Amino acid sequence: MLDKLGDFNLPVDREKIAKLEESLRELFSEAVSWEDFTNKVIQKLGIVLEKDRREELAVFLEKKLSCKLFGDAQDVLELPQKKAILTLSSKFVIDSIPELRHFEVFSPDINGVKKPDLKAFLAVLEKMKVDPEEVVMVGDGLKNDILPAIAIGIKAILIDRENKIKLDDPSIIKITSLKELKRYL
Repeated sequence: MLDKLGDFNLPVDREKIAKLEESLRELFSEAVSWEDFTNKVIQKLGIVLEKDRREELAVFLEKKLSCKLFGDAQDVLELPQKKAILTLSSKFVIDSIPELRHFEVFSPDINGVKKPDLKAFLAVLEKMKVDPEEVVMVGDGLKNDILPAIAIGIKAILIDRENKIKLDDPSIIKITSLKELKRYL
């Protein structure tokens, strides 16, 4: 993040950037637009920017921080099943990814609750009109994705692209690529 903000010539030090990086997920989950996210970043950094400079920074951050799908995501996009995204990011972040425009998005700004709260998972089931046993949750975090899904009876698959997460529970399915997902559906 420091190099990206450094490209924008913001007067910030490494300590402030480190604190910002720690809270980046939270800022994304609380923001409702790139402008709102930018204002939260500015506030977190404790700097003052004029309105036109804030608008420029919002455009800059959108360009630099926009999310992209992993290459193996195409395998999931082509699956015939209904798909939803339960995310900690705000809907505006997901909306910036064109390939996901047909997905039902469940984010804190829509649900009013965040993962790992079971209410977030239950909101998806209710809106999609499905029972837990009809659903597969694929996530990259044990605490936020896998364990809450299992707790309400959803089959959960951990995606660990770098194969760094050690599992104590042999019943949890772990994959390193979405290409492996088909065999578990």
